Amino acid sequence: MENAGQDGSKDSEKSSEKTDTAQAGGDAVESSQMETPKTPGISATAVLWTFGKCLSALLPVYLAGYYRISTSLVAFGLMVYSGWKHTREAKEARLKSAIHLLGNEQEYTSTKVFKSKRDLPAWVNFPDVEKVEWLNKVLHQAWPFIGQYLEKLLIETIAPAVRGSNAHLQTFNFTKIDMGDKPMKVVGVKAHTENDKGQVLLDVYISYVGNCEINVEVKRYFCKAGVKGVQLHGMMRVILEPLIGDVPIVGAVTMFFIRRPKLDINWTGLTNLLDIPGLNVMSDSMIMDIIASFLVLPNRLTVPLVPDLHVAQLRSPLPRGVVRIHLLEGADLASKDNYVAGIISGMSDPYAILRVGPQSFTSKHLDNTLNPKWGEIYEVIVHEVPGQELEVEVYDKDPDQDDFLGRTKMDLGIVKKSKVVDEWFPLKEAKTGRVHLRLEWLTLQDNTEKLDEVIQRNSAVTCKTADPPSAAILAVYLDKAEALPKKKGNKDPSPMVQLSVQDITKESRTAWETVNPEWEDAFTFFIQDPSKQDIDIQVKDNDRVQSLGSLTIPLSRLLARPQLSLDQWFQLENSGPASRIYINTVLRVLWIDAVHLEKPLSSSDSTGTHAVARPQRTTPNPNFATEGVLRIHLVAGQSLVAKDKVMGLMKGKSDPYAKVSIGGKTFKSQVIEKNLNPTWNEMYEVVLTELLGQELLLEVFDKDMDEDDFMGRLKIKLSDLITTQYTDEWFALSDVKSGRVHLVLEWLAAGSESDVDQVLQYQAKQTFQNRTIPSAALLYVYLQQGHDLPHKKSGKEAKAAVELVVGGTSHKTKVCERSSSPHWDQSFYFLVRDPHEEMLQVKLSSNWEQALGSLVFPVRELLSEQDLTVDQWLSLDNAPASQLLIRAQLKILCPKMAVRVGDKKEPKRVSESAVPEKLPEEEKHQGSGDAKIAPISEPVSAPPAVTAPEELSAIDVPSERDLEVSQAVDLRPQQTTPSPGFGKEGVLRIHLREARNLVAKDKVMGMGKGNSDPYAKIQVGDTTFKSQVIKKNLNPTWNEMYELVLAEDACKELLCELYDKDMDKDDFLGRVKINMGDVVRAGYTDEWFTLSDVKTGRVHLTVEWMSAATQSEGLYKVLHLQSQLSYQNKAVPSAALLFLYLDRAHSLPLKKSGKEPKPAAELLMGGASRKSKVIFERSTAPQWEQGFHFLVRDPREETLIIKLSSNWEQAIGSLVLPVRELLSQPELVLDQWFRLDGASDDTQILLRAELKILESQQGGMAPAPAPAAAPEQVMGGEEEEEEEEEEEFPGGSAEPAVAVITAGDEEHHGLPVESEPEVASLQSEPEEEEPASNYGVREPASNYGLQKPASNYGLQKPEPVQAPPQPQQEEDFEVPDPSSMIGGYSEDSAPITAPQPTDAANDEPEQEEPEEPSYEPPTPSAPPAAPVAPAAVPAAPEDVPGPPALHPPHSSTPAAFASEGVLRIHLLEARELVAKDKVMGMGKGKSDPYVKIYIGDASFKSHVIEKTLNPTWNEMYELVLQGSSGLEVKFEVFDKDFDSDDFLGRLTLRLKDIVVSQFTDQWYTLKDIKSGQVHMVLEWLPLATSADHLEQVLHLQSQLSYQNKAVPSAALLFLYLDRAHALPLKKSGKEPKPAAELLCGGTSYKSKVLDRSTSPQWKEEFHFLVHDPTQDMVIIKLSSNWEQAIGSLVLPVRELLSHPELVLDQWFKLDGASDDSHLLLRAELKVLESKLIDPAVCGGSLPRAPGRRSRPGAD
Repeated sequence: MENAGQDGSKDSEKSSEKTDTAQAGGDAVESSQMETPKTPGISATAVLWTFGKCLSALLPVYLAGYYRISTSLVAFGLMVYSGWKHTREAKEARLKSAIHLLGNEQEYTSTKVFKSKRDLPAWVNFPDVEKVEWLNKVLHQAWPFIGQYLEKLLIETIAPAVRGSNAHLQTFNFTKIDMGDKPMKVVGVKAHTENDKGQVLLDVYISYVGNCEINVEVKRYFCKAGVKGVQLHGMMRVILEPLIGDVPIVGAVTMFFIRRPKLDINWTGLTNLLDIPGLNVMSDSMIMDIIASFLVLPNRLTVPLVPDLHVAQLRSPLPRGVVRIHLLEGADLASKDNYVAGIISGMSDPYAILRVGPQSFTSKHLDNTLNPKWGEIYEVIVHEVPGQELEVEVYDKDPDQDDFLGRTKMDLGIVKKSKVVDEWFPLKEAKTGRVHLRLEWLTLQDNTEKLDEVIQRNSAVTCKTADPPSAAILAVYLDKAEALPKKKGNKDPSPMVQLSVQDITKESRTAWETVNPEWEDAFTFFIQDPSKQDIDIQVKDNDRVQSLGSLTIPLSRLLARPQLSLDQWFQLENSGPASRIYINTVLRVLWIDAVHLEKPLSSSDSTGTHAVARPQRTTPNPNFATEGVLRIHLVAGQSLVAKDKVMGLMKGKSDPYAKVSIGGKTFKSQVIEKNLNPTWNEMYEVVLTELLGQELLLEVFDKDMDEDDFMGRLKIKLSDLITTQYTDEWFALSDVKSGRVHLVLEWLAAGSESDVDQVLQYQAKQTFQNRTIPSAALLYVYLQQGHDLPHKKSGKEAKAAVELVVGGTSHKTKVCERSSSPHWDQSFYFLVRDPHEEMLQVKLSSNWEQALGSLVFPVRELLSEQDLTVDQWLSLDNAPASQLLIRAQLKILCPKMAVRVGDKKEPKRVSESAVPEKLPEEEKHQGSGDAKIAPISEPVSAPPAVTAPEELSAIDVPSERDLEVSQAVDLRPQQTTPSPGFGKEGVLRIHLREARNLVAKDKVMGMGKGNSDPYAKIQVGDTTFKSQVIKKNLNPTWNEMYELVLAEDACKELLCELYDKDMDKDDFLGRVKINMGDVVRAGYTDEWFTLSDVKTGRVHLTVEWMSAATQSEGLYKVLHLQSQLSYQNKAVPSAALLFLYLDRAHSLPLKKSGKEPKPAAELLMGGASRKSKVIFERSTAPQWEQGFHFLVRDPREETLIIKLSSNWEQAIGSLVLPVRELLSQPELVLDQWFRLDGASDDTQILLRAELKILESQQGGMAPAPAPAAAPEQVMGGEEEEEEEEEEEFPGGSAEPAVAVITAGDEEHHGLPVESEPEVASLQSEPEEEEPASNYGVREPASNYGLQKPASNYGLQKPEPVQAPPQPQQEEDFEVPDPSSMIGGYSEDSAPITAPQPTDAANDEPEQEEPEEPSYEPPTPSAPPAAPVAPAAVPAAPEDVPGPPALHPPHSSTPAAFASEGVLRIHLLEARELVAKDKVMGMGKGKSDPYVKIYIGDASFKSHVIEKTLNPTWNEMYELVLQGSSGLEVKFEVFDKDFDSDDFLGRLTLRLKDIVVSQFTDQWYTLKDIKSGQVHMVLEWLPLATSADHLEQVLHLQSQLSYQNKAVPSAALLFLYLDRAHALPLKKSGKEPKPAAELLCGGTSYKSKVLDRSTSPQWKEEFHFLVHDPTQDMVIIKLSSNWEQAIGSLVLPVRELLSHPELVLDQWFKLDGASDDSHLLLRAELKVLESKLIDPAVCGGSLPRAPGRRSRPGAD
């Protein structure tokens, strides 16, 4: 102890010397600053320079005043500059500090340079980290050569790629590449030995503090940028599995970051802007998002090292288990539906949302209850426990925004341990409320012994959800397939797989352009009864239309297999002869022991009574929570006595171990064999009270076979340790000749002000040989009393006793006498390793025999409480009326070394130690306050020699203030930065024309000539297209077209295979393979191809590769060509390809719960939708950096919709972008920030949209020659055959066109076509009822013009069209002759003749549309797309002929159209009503009044107010009426009775009087009754034709609240449905019987059904009450007699707001129909301007709340 005192004096002397030196230095600086420098004279240059600087500083202020610009902009610029400078200096200081301390790791990890959690390296989160200095030496030696490789890669590969990506970057160059001399460092490796024997699990802690410098320059723009210094810290988990008995021993390596690594980049040059506060976080997080998309959970990088591995099983291992959640009921929920402006409390309409990771469920909502009983069951898959949590949120269902009622969380690790948790959980963030949950942990069994019992048990479970409980889960590992059939044109498909179990379908990823795909995906399904269910597997091309094969596996096959698994190849049906797929299916039975299910699923009583006199806070002993923690670090021993001598004659060794005793606890170290200088490196912790006389006793013994030999002892007073707080020194052993022990002793006084994260990060660096983890906090628990505890099963009161458990430590209370409200008044404490993870479990029982209940309290809940303390009544989970009064207080244990570190002298090395043979043991003494330390389960190697510092002194470290980063300004990049491969794809267009001389497969009795029912499959990569079936024909004509977006090198070949459709297995008719490289080089190919692998047969294909153009000049011709083409599968050629790059968002709104969202985006256009990844790291500024593409039929009509949501649950906002906006942009590109609709003004999204026109070569290319004459195609003329074929092939029509084909003998093969094609002829024979197809040619449309898009991106103004398009020839550019187009022939060929149906009304030619398409654009599995606002058909340009005279450009509305108004009735209250409910007919009584309102044929009825004569209704009703009508408004009041309701009075008002007065607020006296008055506000709403006051109307709307939940309308929408033009024919070929259904909000109207016609005229008018014109949409659905859909139109009401007088009167193009199908419609919007927004009428206030009375008015 004297040495300690001397050391203390030395430390104080050194610190005083440093202080004096610092003060002297400060005085010197100050004095030097005070001295006036003497200059020899005045320098003119210096004066001018000073004057210039002052002038330049004042110049911005002068210019701001001169141009009348606010000086706040100047101040803002100075703030941005100051923030940027501060950020730069802080970042450079951090980098220099990290590099300076990198050489001395011990000092680096011991100082408080990284004081806050933000600055502490991420790799210090785990203990037991072993150093791998040898690996760092290898990296250090190889780092210069790694730098040379990276320099070569950047200059020779990256730089040319950047220069070629954009014309603006042609002068891009790397000016400097220096990787520095600081290599990446592996700080440590932690090996997990507790995992499975078949794997090696390592945690690799990576730290890179590099002084690299990389500079780039774009000379053309004098732009320089670069990076100078990078920091990256993180822990990467590496899993080596499976272990095999052959080289390389490890089958695969799986790597991922558990958490996001920390990244810090020091920018230079132009990229200095990225250091502006706010922007620096975004730039670094953008890079981190890229890393996270590959290497942060749940993403894993798996690298197989041996072939034939099930990689999917490594990426997605079997789950840990399944949790079955019973959402039983709720109790005491908060009331949110209040009456009379919140004065009278009402009820709620509660529902619950349950989440476990990405899995979420929503219960049904129950009306008007605070104690809902749901009784619903859900099942979730759990992958990692502990760690995954169940989160339950309860909401009140409202028409507008649902109210939050509270939330609760539960760690599923507790469920795994307890098997069943049936408890009441109190709702957090709410004043009152709890939820009753029953959670069952279902283990996975690999046998069927208990399957029947599980199914029988599940059948007895009743729940209110549709799905019954599952009996098993099915894991499907989709590996690969072989020899899949090729697509048409002999091209490789792009296969993907759809797996279905009942109504659940999941999709694999797409393997592009291969017949031997490898997916390596995993899927999981819940199974109710494996003996009755199947799994259906469909292998399809990526368009989801063309099937490549199918497979159905009955799950009953798995039941007879060992381990319930099938791991084998399966032959595919409806596929190639050698096509097969490799799948591993694993079935696991979900089992829970019956002993855990004994408790029934019954609702508990949630209305527990509370004693009036019981205390609300505990009254603990004054000594409560005064204990501290003594941490003992037994480091090493030295010069111990040798006890093991040979024959007692020579020096020997000893096997030393130590015993440490204090406070009734004894710790025993491991034995170090044959060593006199042992190294233990063990740590012990003990909780002690500061009592006088306590001593720490350490004794060292030599382990022997019989009695252990004594080797010395040491005693230290506890009071001395408390005084010194921290002691690190060598202590001499007494009672022996020699020997000393190195101890580090620290007294940790617990406090509530320390940073727990800082403590955890510091302690994560500590590793000890006995694997003890230092505690971060001390939890004190005071259990005072219980209330209304449950009785025993016998009905007697219990002898209550409580067991408290935290981690591996448990304490028991005393057993009380029989009582339902026992008193314990006992305190306990627990050492807590991690407050974020630990749980306090309180288990109540009767005399330790019969369990009475339990509660679980997460320790992390204390971190958000004041003083880290909770003192309140806590309800038992399984008995909510039973409560315990508990005080829980957390105190953080902050070691001194976490905030300061001593200067260590060069230590003396202890001699090497051997590996111990025996494990350390711990002598435990039971007690209520004892902390238990788990014994060591297996031996570990001794650590390296431990250095023994003799002295400690404080050193100076940078302050936390110096390390802070200002984030006052948020500047963002103004444009996206897509990858170089973005927008490089092209479009492959395949036209399947016809075939000739196919093999006859359907022969009669196997003799004579027969026929076939041919169809074609076309495979390109993973995509497969399938044509319609042409019955009984060897020379079929399909005339179908398919399109596919792919990269040039995405696949190698196009495969076209022909089959004969049969009842069982389809017969093969031949195949054709076309090299995709030849297709791309040729651009356009139109040939007859000879079928291979069959005797005879040819197929006529047109294959075109279209590379996109960035100019809109060719769009006119493309659209004209598009209008000329018609295909049997109703495919419409795409005119353009739209590329989208979703970069990031900014300032997204928070969720309803107050949390940041998990942003995700869904992109919709036409019938296609794409989904982005979900950013699981909650953020309001997410970064996706994903690319998408869409095929665009008509850029003038299509609209892009982007919907943002939080994890696909809660909507965040949306963006509507008409594609036509791109047509006026340079290079057809928009790259900017867009504001989101439905969110705040500063919520924006950064998006890049590139439109590329698909310029086809079909207009100038002649078709290939047709083969020799073919027999006439045979048609299946009966309707039964048509229907059968339609059902079998919903994607195509039932019958082909009738045609006779003749041609010469010459055929062409190979690509490209070189010889001149011969003449071919086509003669069609009309059928009596149905017209023949015109084989690819249709009449041209009249409108191919492009209009200039609007400049804004908010409300889009549809432009009118004069009339539906009329077939007419274009003049301004050369129109391709139909004979030279796809489906046509040369000039010498015979023209196509086919009868065209004629409309009797207008004598216009009508054309039959094919029945149904056989191909749809690939659409990922997603919810149905929201209605899209169509852009109106643009007006025809001058060079295009105008509309026909028979079709008027505008509707002809009647004079009375849109003359109605709106009557709004606000029924407030009544008073002095007659009492009808009297007791025995005597005395005063009450009534149950309600009101009936009659207006013409309409009537309204209020709700009943029970037992009152002065009711308050506060209800509102609206009705659209003609103001000039002579209607009367009748009011009748009744008393509600069981039999006949009693009359309470009536009132009649004339509508004409209400219209004249417009606004009336008064009391009306009831007639035909003795007494009674009714208070109403009657308003006739005038209609405005401008949107000037719309904001005021919507604001007023948001302020009003009514008891019947009515929402006041903001506008009245009038629609006049005039006529339609060129509607498509029915599937049968007949004209439709047109009818229209109009929908807006919750209102729908139906028009009359007209006689058969393709140009019907309705001339009907409708009206809708619109609540919000900025959100509502009008949907018009056209059908034939309400049976077969014809087309639809979606018109957002907001489109009217930008038009004069809020009117749209024009032709609209129908969605889902042909391009020339139009609808003539007039839409008029009139805003309802209530008098309530006029202060002159009502004083600017809202209608008076119910209950406030005004003086009575006129009757």
